[in-house]
Amino acid sequence: MPELMLFVTGTAPRSQRARANIARMLEHIHRTDIQPLEIDLLKQPEQGIKHSVFATPSLLRVSPTGEVSVLYGDLSEEDRLHRFLSDLERSV
Repeated sequence: MPELMLFVTGTAPRSQRARANIARMLEHIHRTDIQPLEIDLLKQPEQGIKHSVFATPSLLRVSPTGEVSVLYGDLSEEDRLHRFLSDLERSV
């Protein structure tokens, strides 16, 4: 399973902002080697059910121990997003 999964709904403005914000933050923490698996719930609604994600945009993180965390919204709160991705930063 990928470390990060970004759940979006097509080209909705909040989904577009989430894409840009996660890309910018991954670059900021020097993790351009990690790209979230993007799942468009308009095309794959069953993935939302499978992963218990019912709102978009959502960023799902799976830790090395298998623990799952979810961050909802367009990922525009930089401090919150940075804390959410802190495990990735430590594994550089």
